[in-house]
Amino acid sequence: MIWINQHRRLLLFIAIVTVQVLLLVAIVAREEQRLTGLEIVLESRPVDPRDPLRGDFVILSYKAEDLSSIPILNHKVGDRIYVEFVDHGRFWEPVSVSSDLLHRIEWSEGQAFVLAYVQSVSPLRVSYPDLGTYFIPLGTGEPPKPPDVFVSISDDGVARIKRLEIDGLKWPD
Repeated sequence: MIWINQHRRLLLFIAIVTVQVLLLVAIVAREEQRLTGLEIVLESRPVDPRDPLRGDFVILSYKAEDLSSIPILNHKVGDRIYVEFVDHGRFWEPVSVSSDLLHRIEWSEGQAFVLAYVQSVSPLRVSYPDLGTYFIPLGTGEPPKPPDVFVSISDDGVARIKRLEIDGLKWPD
């Protein structure tokens, strides 16, 4: 009987440690992508950032979500696509869409592919996972103007926000 109780305690301890290790691995993987991915800058649009239930954050909308000038090939709402961005000076601009992702080693200098989902097809509008909300310190307030969004792109096209800047300065500081 004593052996069974000790065995259960050991299994419970192993389960708790395993869950903690898995959470730590997930956090490290996400931060590793943010630190080592290709950095691009997107131009944002202003959106009201207030929500008393979820805390202080900035809701971000992007000029690059409107792809009405880009021809599409048989995409439907909800389709997973990859938007090709090219470096146009300060900001990176979308130039084409594809159903398939080019391997990172095939990307040219000044080129990146970002995972997106089709929101509408006529005109083509997309959303970028994990780029819509950026949490900020409590009491920071809303940005005085739309921030420039620095984004890290992983090899598989997943984008994560690294930081926001306004007039070349990190916001919030």
